[in-house]
Amino acid sequence: MQHCYSVIIILSKMKKLFFVFAVLIGISACSTDLTDIENRIKEVEEQGKNLDNQQKKLEEEKNKLQQESNQLAEEAKKRQEENEKIRKRLTEFEDSLNSIAKLLTLEFVAADNPLQLIENVRGTIIGDSVVECRIPNVTTSKVLIPRFTFQGSVVTINGLEAESGVTAFDFSKPVVLSVITPYIVKDYTVYVGAYTGLPTVWLETSNHEDVTLANTNYRGRLKVAGGTSTSENGYLSQLNVNFMALSDSWYMSRIHDTPQWGKNEYTLTLNTESSLLDAPLGKEWNLYTNKGDRTMLHTMTAFELGEMSALEYTPRFHHVNFMLNGRYYGTYLIGEALEVSEGRVNVGSKGYLLGVGTNIAGVSFNTSYLDKPVTIIGPNSSKTFEGVSYITNYLLSAENALFSSDFANASSGWQKYMDMDSFVDWYIINEIAKNDNGSFKADCIMNLTHGGKLKMGPLWGFERAFNTNSSANGFVVKNGRWFARLFQDPAFVSKVKERYNFFYTHKKDIINGISANAAYLKYAIQEDNNKWETFTSTRNSGDKCWELYQGTVMSMEKWISTRMDWLKGEYDAMS
Repeated sequence: MQHCYSVIIILSKMKKLFFVFAVLIGISACSTDLTDIENRIKEVEEQGKNLDNQQKKLEEEKNKLQQESNQLAEEAKKRQEENEKIRKRLTEFEDSLNSIAKLLTLEFVAADNPLQLIENVRGTIIGDSVVECRIPNVTTSKVLIPRFTFQGSVVTINGLEAESGVTAFDFSKPVVLSVITPYIVKDYTVYVGAYTGLPTVWLETSNHEDVTLANTNYRGRLKVAGGTSTSENGYLSQLNVNFMALSDSWYMSRIHDTPQWGKNEYTLTLNTESSLLDAPLGKEWNLYTNKGDRTMLHTMTAFELGEMSALEYTPRFHHVNFMLNGRYYGTYLIGEALEVSEGRVNVGSKGYLLGVGTNIAGVSFNTSYLDKPVTIIGPNSSKTFEGVSYITNYLLSAENALFSSDFANASSGWQKYMDMDSFVDWYIINEIAKNDNGSFKADCIMNLTHGGKLKMGPLWGFERAFNTNSSANGFVVKNGRWFARLFQDPAFVSKVKERYNFFYTHKKDIINGISANAAYLKYAIQEDNNKWETFTSTRNSGDKCWELYQGTVMSMEKWISTRMDWLKGEYDAMS
């Protein structure tokens, strides 16, 4: 455009020069022919017209270019304004992204973790603050590589930057996963639980020798993974242990590709006193199979009634996965064995822990009215000649008072030797459970402190309890010789009615507790069924197995409710 202006100026100057030149010609025409002058003037005028036309075209081109320039400037202005709006929106969008921190998915891929996982595990985000993952196989290590998607800038786990599908972390204990932006940090607690959600007990024999004999002592190592309120999070230090399998549940499994010993009960003796699953220190422990109990809740329910009662001590048990020499053996109960100590049966060195009809080793004797022998379980200081003589005479005196003519006399009758409160609560719990063993047939435990009275407890032996195949009506424990006699004392009956009303007001709590424990075992039931075909022979039929299990639990709940109603009517009718 600048070039056009220069041309116009030059043409203007040339026009003036032509006029000057014409004048000069006119002056010089004095000596030339007039025709030639006229011709030259015409020629000059024609050239001037051409120059005028060229100038006009240039002016038009200038105006056109100016118009186009104005249009381009207007378009550039509009584009600049539009770009500013887009930039502003992008800034606002970026700010909105930076103000939101959210975990979208978390999973563990088997290909990333070939030594730990047999299949992919996808976590469940709960309440936008907790992530629960359940490994579908037992593993000794939880150093895992996670994959995740998120909304934010970066992810850290326990303060260390995490790259999805690349960085490994130890998930044996709960970890904190943080999604971070320039404006906010969002934390999630990640729990990678045992594949059933239960703690795991690992028992290994020395040199991994097979356990092929019952009632035979084996040596090995024990470790427990997890706690009472967590899954397999962290390991207890390994402990030396002596253990044996009990013969009353010894059999060979026939449902596996290779022969393997069955789901047997075990007694454990630790080399040093230790606490397992938050229980007080102790050396003696038991692993129960819940044999014959498809709900796996009979013993737990009885012991929860014990915790509700006035009994001084009830053993603490917890459901666990049991691994023997690296092989999964199903869902078990692990808990405190019968042992004299401050944290368990606290009768002191001069007291007695006794069992009627028990198979526990110890010094035994018979009484006049009990059909089964009485065994001194502990402590060892009571198993001397003097100790045996004292407790034998004490029980004979208690029986004589109980079956005497003035047995109901509070001063000289049975209450002189036997503790009313413990006998009442122990009786009620066994009667609610309709525990046939509770009529002094098997595993009826008693204790005596020096200078004190004979007490019932702790609770023990509920393998034959809560039999939903039997009628919910009828007395069982009340028919035992000792309790049949006690029910002839109005004072005992009055106390039973009073205490039973206490348990009856908690009937709903008892049933709710059964439901909660059943829900806790949801995944354990499936894995145990895959091992032992408790409910179905179809592997991985989780929904079907869970449906059958729920039906069994509901039958137990209905049975207990009906039984407690029946007992309520019977006790209310007693005078």
